[in-house]
Amino acid sequence: MQAYPVRIRAALQVMQAAGVPRQMQAPLMYRLLWRTGLVVPPPVLAGFVANAVLMGAMFALGWGGLMWLLFARGALLSGVGVLGAAGVAGLLFGGAMALLMRWQQQRYRLPAWGEIRAADGG
Repeated sequence: MQAYPVRIRAALQVMQAAGVPRQMQAPLMYRLLWRTGLVVPPPVLAGFVANAVLMGAMFALGWGGLMWLLFARGALLSGVGVLGAAGVAGLLFGGAMALLMRWQQQRYRLPAWGEIRAADGG
């Protein structure tokens, strides 16, 4: 945890004190981003739009890549069809995950990301 930026360490302490499960505090993708020094808010503390965009984009890339390998190479689906399906899947997944993270934030009575940043002086 020492390798993470100060703001992230403060957020993790707040979530740990609130009883948020460890896997929800710091998913693998976020831990990798934090180790590089990027200050990306944990998903439970991030805003709805940030969660929808980040999670939706990552899902769309993965899903689109899988669809390309399985369907487009055999000409069962065009490249435009793959992009469209991946985009729709990303929108749906991103929106669902953003709603879930918003519900979890309320469930554990967590502060907004901006409040944690202000609390640590950054």
